[in-house]
Parts: sequence; C-alpha cells; structure tokens
Amino acid sequence: MNHFTGFLKRHSLVIGILLMFALTWPIDLANSGVLPFQFPFIVYIFLGWGFGVAAVVMTWLTLGKKGVFALLKRFLIWRVGWKWYLVAFLLIPSMQFASVLLSALVRQTPVDFGTVFAYKIFGPSINLVLLIVPFFLFDAIANGEEIGWRGYVLPRLQVKYSALVASLIVGVIWGFWHLPKYLSHWDTITFVIFMAGITARAVLYTWLYNNTKGSLLLTTIFHASSNTGGILLPVANTAADGDITASSFNFCWKSLW
Repeated sequence: MNHFTGFLKRHSLVIGILLMFALTWPIDLANSGVLPFQFPFIVYIFLGWGFGVAAVVMTWLTLGKKGVFALLKRFLIWRVGWKWYLVAFLLIPSMQFASVLLSALVRQTPVDFGTVFAYKIFGPSINLVLLIVPFFLFDAIANGEEIGWRGYVLPRLQVKYSALVASLIVGVIWGFWHLPKYLSHWDTITFVIFMAGITARAVLYTWLYNNTKGSLLLTTIFHASSNTGGILLPVANTAADGDITASSFNFCWKSLW
C-alpha cells in the first residue's frame, strides 16, 4: 500500500488528468457517434461531475481526508472583495457581447438576437431575460469542471511553474478535453481557433483564482456566466464561429431524440 500511495503521489497530476478524461470522454465520444451506444440524457447533463469524482478520489488517495476537506472548502471561499464578483459575473459576458458588436460592425450587419442558441434548446418562445438566472444556476450546479481544472490541476502545476505557464498548460489540456465535441462536425480551423481562445481564457481563470485565495466558488461563477452568455448571446455568429457552449448543448439536445 505504501508503494502504491507513493506512486500515486509522484504521478498524481498525470493520473488525475487521465482519470478525469476516463470518467468524461466516453460520454462525449458516445454522443459524437464514435462509440456504438448512447448514454441516458441525464448523464450528459451532469457529465462535468466526473471531474469532481476524479479530483476527490485522487485527493483522498494521496492527501487523505484532510486534503479532500481542504479541496471542498475552496467552494466556501467567498470573502474576496466585491470587484472580483464583478469580474466573475460580468467579464466574459461583456467580452462576448463586445465580440458580437465588433462582428456586426465589421460585417456591417445588425445584431440578430433571433439566432441565439437558447432558442434552439428551449424553443423560440422562451424569454431570454427570464432565462438568465435559472440557466446560470443550473450550469453552476451541473458543470463540475472547476474542481478539476482549477481545484486539482492548476495548484499542482503552479508548484513547478509560473502562473502564466501553468495557465497555458491547463488551457491546452482543457481545450483538448473538448475534442470529442467537435468530431461529428470536424473543422480544423474552427478547432484551432477554439484552442487558442480557451487557452487564453485559462489565463483569466488563473488570474481570478490566484486573486481570490483559490476560490472555486468564484471560478465556478466565472464558468457559469461564460456558458450563460454563450447561449443567450449570438456569439456563434461572430467571426470565430466556434462557440463550444453551443456545440455542447447542441449534442445534448440531439441526444434526446
């Protein structure tokens, strides 16, 4: 047992990442048609919880119960200053909205909110304003990625690397994790643009994480606000045309039928 624990501790980062992929990729691969079967729709909705299972199991095996409690307590770090809440709630949606306006300006076409992805998911009669809070809360609960990327992977990388280098590494791994979502409609340019964008976004997540005492609550809010903006704004019509939120929900929605 000591040898096994020692092995896990020495390779905890790599093993943890592999376990996260193992607990989540089969679901996405099945949804993309690579695997000859499908999971129930509810499994797709809570796919991100695989990150939590992997992070908790690996933390328990290598650091014990105290390590698990310390990890989970990061969701309770909320006294971080009001400006960081503004960042968490508004920064990425503001950037998404700015990209929509810039795209409309470059193309010399009006912004068309009739094309937002929320209408494809919930129907054209849905009230977008009334959807903001429910979808944000749902995404914050269902999306478990932050305990994996920022709760487990990032701290271990920052032990060895600077915040910037650690962020870039997380960004590449995080982006590559989304690969199965693109397989059924593969486009190399779109995926490269997405990888560049999510790697850059990982730097913002590290900046928020490091300046909020390692708060997973704030990074979860950050993630949920990003995904909420992704379905409520016509971001898929921007020049990048590679919104992963739309792609993910499109796959989930199709799996109902």
